[in-house]
Amino acid sequence: MPRVALDFPEDTFTFGTTLSVRFDDINVGGHLGNDRLVTLLGEARSQYLADFGLTEVGTPGIIVADLVVAFRAEARLRDRLCIQIGITERNKYGGHLAYRVVRESDGVLIALAETGVLFYDYERASVVTPPPAFLA
Repeated sequence: MPRVALDFPEDTFTFGTTLSVRFDDINVGGHLGNDRLVTLLGEARSQYLADFGLTEVGTPGIIVADLVVAFRAEARLRDRLCIQIGITERNKYGGHLAYRVVRESDGVLIALAETGVLFYDYERASVVTPPPAFLA
């Protein structure tokens, strides 16, 4: 299988946060597990949406419809990871978010990722148009 190719222009990333690799994030190989990276991306996304005054759960909330991750290097216990996020595409019901994960201490690229998100009304159980804050 060929490697996933993710490449985002520098101006894509409009938000950043720093999260630490915790003991529970380490797998048997001694580095950040792929499932735990997804959890860290979720936390960063939650912070990003909060900047728009949005939450992942509520009305509207979001559903992650798809996820692509391209690992570039290992992260270890206590590494501080700078996670940058930006919107690459908006559509009728949501859009795509790009992520870049870089180790703070040496600037090494750990991973690139992209999620497709849909805005969702959990009370009506249906997709809805994105709120104006997301579209702006």
